Amino acid sequence: LTSYSFSQNYKKIIKSLSFKDKVWVMKNYSYVKKAQKISQRVINTMDSLNKEKFLGGNSEGGRFDAFRHVFWMYSLSKDLGKEKARRIGKIYERYNEYIFKTQTMSGYDKAGEDMDLFNNEVGINLSKENIVDSLVFNRIEGLILNGEVKIIKKNDKQESLDKDNNIIQDSVWKKSWQNDRVLINSNNK
Repeated sequence: LTSYSFSQNYKKIIKSLSFKDKVWVMKNYSYVKKAQKISQRVINTMDSLNKEKFLGGNSEGGRFDAFRHVFWMYSLSKDLGKEKARRIGKIYERYNEYIFKTQTMSGYDKAGEDMDLFNNEVGINLSKENIVDSLVFNRIEGLILNGEVKIIKKNDKQESLDKDNNIIQDSVWKKSWQNDRVLINSNNK
């Protein structure tokens, strides 16, 4: 949902911003417009990968979700620079918290935010490497399979788990920004 939301919900995101973030967006408008275009390209790529069930397909908090964040930030950083990419990623995460506060059972929480911010940094750092674009998917997949990104701890039924492997019902975690969901390395099951 990351790059999709940024690209598709741009006006809603801008409306939800703090004054400080709105000023930043206005000062960096040309970069934000570029970020929208980059995000749309990432959306198209991720849609294709999802059809192939790449890394298990699109599940909230899973490997595919982690891949999307790493790839999005890698793409933004390559074209806009790491600081602008980081700022856009943080603005997006604040938007997710806004959605949590305004929509019942939104599916956003602090654990998801922590996961996204961690994986965003992985993508930003990856942009510093001299990778041929045709090999970036393999590099990101390798990072995921080696446990260098974070995912939400879940069981085989995709139910969220706490640190003691107890199931956290969706109806529980989706009502509380701070809850018992935890992150694990992406090479754990």
